[in-house]
Amino acid sequence: MLISKISPYDVIIIGAGINGCCSAYTLAQAGLNVALIDQDGIAAGGSGAAGAFISPKISKAGELKGIMGEAHAEALHFYTTNFPQFTLVKPLLHIANSPQEGEKVESFKHETHIKHSNIPHKIQILLSDEAINTPSIYFDIGAVVDAQGVCHAMVEGIDFYPRKVENLIHHDGTWQIGDLNAKHLVLAIGAYPKLLPIDYVGLRGIWGHRIDIETSTHIPCILHHHVSISLTSNAGVVAIGATHDVHYSPFSGEPYDREQGRAQLLEKASKTLKLNNINIINDYTGLRSGSNDYLPMLGSLVDAEAVLQKYPHLRHGERVDPSEYTYYPNLTMINGSGGYGFVLAPYLAKRLKEFIAEGKEINPVLSPSRFFPRWAKRQS
Repeated sequence: MLISKISPYDVIIIGAGINGCCSAYTLAQAGLNVALIDQDGIAAGGSGAAGAFISPKISKAGELKGIMGEAHAEALHFYTTNFPQFTLVKPLLHIANSPQEGEKVESFKHETHIKHSNIPHKIQILLSDEAINTPSIYFDIGAVVDAQGVCHAMVEGIDFYPRKVENLIHHDGTWQIGDLNAKHLVLAIGAYPKLLPIDYVGLRGIWGHRIDIETSTHIPCILHHHVSISLTSNAGVVAIGATHDVHYSPFSGEPYDREQGRAQLLEKASKTLKLNNINIINDYTGLRSGSNDYLPMLGSLVDAEAVLQKYPHLRHGERVDPSEYTYYPNLTMINGSGGYGFVLAPYLAKRLKEFIAEGKEINPVLSPSRFFPRWAKRQS
């Protein structure tokens, strides 16, 4: 990958998962000079372990439903237009994994404008009794993306620096990262340790595991049930993935049991359909980052110490308009996408580009500062 060491940059992005890579691509397409930094490499963490399904989120009315609806439509267009060689388009069958989700599925079917139809007979005959007798929705068009392939393609020609960032310096209107500097800094570091004192940001780490298998069973569509099952853009390879071990943390010091994880994925897949002559050829693990309120994050970060000095009564529940907060200058966080990282990344990257390159305000619903007042009240 080209490293031209042009400095200063317009934007430095820390974190080369799907959010970082998609942001780098979108900003570079807008004509900005971008540097991308990651200590482990391109899509080396949770993004590389993702199933990377471009599927709608089954949810009821609310802000999240509206955002996810827009993001899903934009993502399908983004990948199929810009990266068709890494995108496999197939029908998508979403089967509820609990009675509560079954209610959401039935409600979603009556409200959605996304084209869906009855499950074809050739798919019905593959399903287990549990799967066929559970509420479901069959979308005529879904997609799955080659996670690592598309991330590498996005940053082709963009300066990449494999290094660990331990501190951030802002001086004279410029962010300095070692020998690199830029006016704008974007943090796309997921659930990994924060580089600033921003403990108010409501993030939760979600451990993901995906296995690639060979099987003699023909998979004619993308399946979401207890786990996700799909053909991949690699001929003959089927991916099975899930965020099924939500309690494991790579920071605990305990090793992750891959063998047990594989067994759990296959056992859960068997609840959907029978896979014959299985040969596991690879597996991928990594930490994804979700927000505590399930909405993604995009926006400026509050300088907590400065704000509490200016408004000490925030500790007692006093309300202060977010426009009065002190924010880190020209610093934006993109985070909290959870298991929908590949769906949300084009949506968030587009709005990041509009913010940095065009001066368009970001929807305040997405702002990480939404978590600040509650955190500040607990500091008394």
